[in-house]
Amino acid sequence: MNDEKKPETKKNFSNSLVLIVMGVILALIVIQNFLETKVARVSFSYQLEPLVNLDLIQPEESRKTAATSNLVTFSGRFRDRLTDEGKNRFKYLDLLDTNHELALEKNQLQTQLTTLKKRVETASGLFLRIMGKPLPHAGYSVFDEIFDTPEHQDHITITTLPEKNFASLADIEQKLQLPNPNTEEVFNDVQVLVRNLRSPLLGIGNEQIKQQLRTIDASLTNAQNTKDSKALLAASQAALAQLRDISQQLDQAQEHVRLSQLRSVRSYKETLDQITSTNQKIDDNLGKLDKSRGAVAETVWFFNNQELSTRALEKQDPELFHQWFVSAKEEWQNFENNKGAFFKAPDQPINKVLEKTFKSEEIAPNYLSYLLSVAPVFLILFLLYLAFSRQMKGMGSSALDFSKSPARLYPKGSTKVTFKDVAGIDDCLEELQEIVEFLKNPQKFTALGGRIPKGVLCIGSPGTGKTLVAKAVAGEADCPFFSISGSDFVEMFVGVGASRIRKMFEEAKKNAPCIIFMDEIDAVGRHRGAGIGGGHDEREQTLNQLLVEMDGFDTTEGIIIIAATNRPDVLDKALLRPGRFDRQVYIPLPDIKGRYEILKVHARKIKLDTSVDLMAVARSTPGCSGADLANLLNEAALLAARNDRTAVTAKEVFEARDKVLYGKERRNLELDEQEKKTTAFHESGHAIVGSFVKHADPIDKVTIIPRGYSLGATQFLPKKNRVSYWRTELLDQLAVLMGGRAAEEIFVHDVSSGAKQDIERATQIARSMVCEWGMSEKLGTVAYDERSESGQYLGMSQFREKLYSEQTAQEIDSEVKELLQAAYAHAKEIIQGNQDVVILMTDMLLEFETLDAEDVKRIVERCWNIEEKRSKLKYMEELHKKLQGQSTPPPPPPAEGETPQKSPEEHFQLTS
Repeated sequence: MNDEKKPETKKNFSNSLVLIVMGVILALIVIQNFLETKVARVSFSYQLEPLVNLDLIQPEESRKTAATSNLVTFSGRFRDRLTDEGKNRFKYLDLLDTNHELALEKNQLQTQLTTLKKRVETASGLFLRIMGKPLPHAGYSVFDEIFDTPEHQDHITITTLPEKNFASLADIEQKLQLPNPNTEEVFNDVQVLVRNLRSPLLGIGNEQIKQQLRTIDASLTNAQNTKDSKALLAASQAALAQLRDISQQLDQAQEHVRLSQLRSVRSYKETLDQITSTNQKIDDNLGKLDKSRGAVAETVWFFNNQELSTRALEKQDPELFHQWFVSAKEEWQNFENNKGAFFKAPDQPINKVLEKTFKSEEIAPNYLSYLLSVAPVFLILFLLYLAFSRQMKGMGSSALDFSKSPARLYPKGSTKVTFKDVAGIDDCLEELQEIVEFLKNPQKFTALGGRIPKGVLCIGSPGTGKTLVAKAVAGEADCPFFSISGSDFVEMFVGVGASRIRKMFEEAKKNAPCIIFMDEIDAVGRHRGAGIGGGHDEREQTLNQLLVEMDGFDTTEGIIIIAATNRPDVLDKALLRPGRFDRQVYIPLPDIKGRYEILKVHARKIKLDTSVDLMAVARSTPGCSGADLANLLNEAALLAARNDRTAVTAKEVFEARDKVLYGKERRNLELDEQEKKTTAFHESGHAIVGSFVKHADPIDKVTIIPRGYSLGATQFLPKKNRVSYWRTELLDQLAVLMGGRAAEEIFVHDVSSGAKQDIERATQIARSMVCEWGMSEKLGTVAYDERSESGQYLGMSQFREKLYSEQTAQEIDSEVKELLQAAYAHAKEIIQGNQDVVILMTDMLLEFETLDAEDVKRIVERCWNIEEKRSKLKYMEELHKKLQGQSTPPPPPPAEGETPQKSPEEHFQLTS
């Protein structure tokens, strides 16, 4: 017999009570605001000094109440408007502070002038020594005595010259007048003379003269390369004539100043003008200060807890006075916000202002104010308690339900991604086609006794499209799709992850047949036994529940799990056995055909110009994943929008390729000429060795424009898809890597740290040849680096265990070193045999900064034409201006001896 239970009467607060309480709170807030008056912020006793000094508060309402023997509570009220007395006081303080600042500025300028005077004397003496001018008896006047003042002597006269360690202009001209002058000695003296004129110690600031000196230096360098004595003599004579004109320009007097084209002389003149202007300001300020002092002569000032007269205030330290005046100025500016307002500050230390200007009194406590201040807080807390208690009762036990599955369900028909949106992995899609057919028509397989794989593990590098493949399977099968990450099961409470697994499979059973996609499964699928505390940690409990649900005692049909990971080596073996993840789909990086197909898929959403050749882009992006290619086209679209194009052209595509593969150009990086020249030799060494070895990849570009972490780069493009390397190819690759260091040693006669990455890469290849690939004749076909299985239980799957003796280790090091030394010797041999080609390529890199494959080929074949290169770059620059805002750029005309090109991407690449 079932007894009917009477419903329990729940004692709860009605909505009307809540509204009444809220009304009471609002009423109390209104009453409190009505009773309160305008309150100013005066929190500390030291703020009272500027308030009293500037007459900003009413003295009759200033009160203080003693809390202890040393602490008081003071209160008062601001005036309703500024008084004339207060304005006079503030004006005087402002003028006094300005006087201190001008005096400090004058002292700083005088110190600066002394330093500049030494620089002018040094530069002037060097100029006289360079020109070989005789020093007059009275000295060489740079600044006349007209610049002297009663306080300082600011004229500059050169009476001594520095020691002579080089030939002057006059000395060189005398050598040329000899019957048989030493041409090489005269040429070297002229070069030294030009360097001294361009030196920072002299510091010529005229851009026209500096350009003349650069031109003279360049002509001397060109003459030196000819190694012809007549050319050297002619260049020396021409340079001396131009240097004589330059010396006359520099020696001209302008407004009682000589050598005005030198930076030090200009700076000295500007500082003198600033001192004159500052003296004028000081005189004006002193006149105003004298007038203002009379209005405050009888004022007693409160300064840093002292009582001072006006004269005593002027003698205070300027820095202390400035800090004190900043506080006073702030109070003066805030008066508009504080006028008419009351202020009160409890428990403050007693000081001179409080003793002299505030009256003592006792204030009765205001209990009503305390009550009105505290009551709203308690009422709000009470309201929050009511709201949360009602919400918890309405939610029941679901408030703390952590075990709810976080898997996100995509209903049937919501996934629009299909196999048409996946490209470059046709082999993988063939394996997944069976799963799609099973989800569409499961009776086709079950009628023959077949069983579709329950789990598919997608393995591949980041960005290869593992998640996209899972979406495509769900879209093709048109079935429900659950998406979850492995990290969603990891919680701080033991058992929560296992409970979420059970809930997820329960929901999947209701929607079967369906797909569960678990991304980054290695978060919960790692080897068991590695957790602290045995096998009872949260992650292992979650893994155990997943194993049971996939193929345990009670199995579920119609649910297919697709998981993705890029670290299959850390997964538990029980997870990979048949019956669970019994099909593993490896998604590799796409080859050239795959990259082309991927680019076509991503190019659907981008407006491309007809000049863009996607196959050329695919050929020039080896090792890129699908995500990299999508990023490449997106960067190209951004560049085209930045250039105001109506479509993405080949120029933007190849610029985006270089940015994605090698990093963004750092054209703002300041490099001196020596650093750029060393980088050019380094990259020329790579390019020349790569051009002369037999098995190197073709060179795509050589540049000395800094990108990423490198100052330059030599970019190679493989001829085919790389699946393995031969020993001869690796030896040539080692030589190419050593080409940069070899070129530095031969041409710069020193080595830099720029070969760091080359040496690291070469050492890695050489060690792999010896220890992993068995390419050492001395050590034989033995693998010396083996993975340790014990490393898996330490969370170190890449741990390598040393299984050979110390003697073998020494032999390995010796063999690696021998391979690297042989590669370095081979690189030096190639560079020494083609020094003219290396020098030519270095000069071209310094001029053009970037050389493409065609330029490198012409330089190596010794058929280089620099004028043709310049005309091509000029044409491309004009073409770029004409194409601004156009969509289809016409191809440039072919050079002499070349066949017409169908697409201009290679010409655009010249300016990338």
